[in-house]
Amino acid sequence: MTPTTTITFLGTADAVPEAGRDVASFVINGTHLVDTGWCGTAQMMRFGLDPLQIKTIILTHCHQDHYLGLPQFFFYWAQRWHSGMGKPSLTIIGPGDLPDVMEATRVFLMVDRYPRYAWKPDIRVIQPGETIQADDFSLAACQTRHPVDGRCYRFTDRRTGATVAFTGDTAYHEPIAEHVRGCDLLIHDATFPHDYPRPDLERDGHSTAVDAARIAQRAAVRRLILLHYQQTRCEESLARAAQVFPNVSFAREGQTVDVQPS
Repeated sequence: MTPTTTITFLGTADAVPEAGRDVASFVINGTHLVDTGWCGTAQMMRFGLDPLQIKTIILTHCHQDHYLGLPQFFFYWAQRWHSGMGKPSLTIIGPGDLPDVMEATRVFLMVDRYPRYAWKPDIRVIQPGETIQADDFSLAACQTRHPVDGRCYRFTDRRTGATVAFTGDTAYHEPIAEHVRGCDLLIHDATFPHDYPRPDLERDGHSTAVDAARIAQRAAVRRLILLHYQQTRCEESLARAAQVFPNVSFAREGQTVDVQPS
């Protein structure tokens, strides 16, 4: 069977979840979790994915809505993993705040009192301009425009050759276009409506759907999916973005997308 690159969206909302809608998070190929949302582990099971199959967690940045699901993930692993399954292997990749987040997770789970939760993943801080090579993928990073240290990633699936880029939270930032140039899929922040005041976008470090479309157009990507968005005025935002870059859509929770290499 020919391998396929897949993206399954676990959540699509911005920082605060809504009834039946978690915050932004997704899984690549059933094994690589990008941000954890509030309820990423439960969402994986809801959409037919096995949390025990996760090999890599990639954090775009360390605002709480993007890592709140880490303690739940480790708690689930500790409860469900058993000795007959072999030694668990997990790599966590993220920006400079990652070690602090991991230590906070350990404290929250009280690992000194409950050693079974003391997983020791391989923690990899990735710098802008750096590329991490793994057996089945490569991951290249550039800086985003956000109030905390953030990364836009370019993920290349070694099995298929497909390229998927994802920005995490960011204001409009033209260097991202060069970093993601020619990708088969770009997943971009689209938090606010098209007419949200530009000074507030710059302050908050977020984009509109039109901002995302401008990056997609400059980068000549094949497809754009919008993430981390508010549902208010979505149709209007999508219509305006499509005037700039036609092959655009909003991510839907539970949606699985097949990414074909160019």
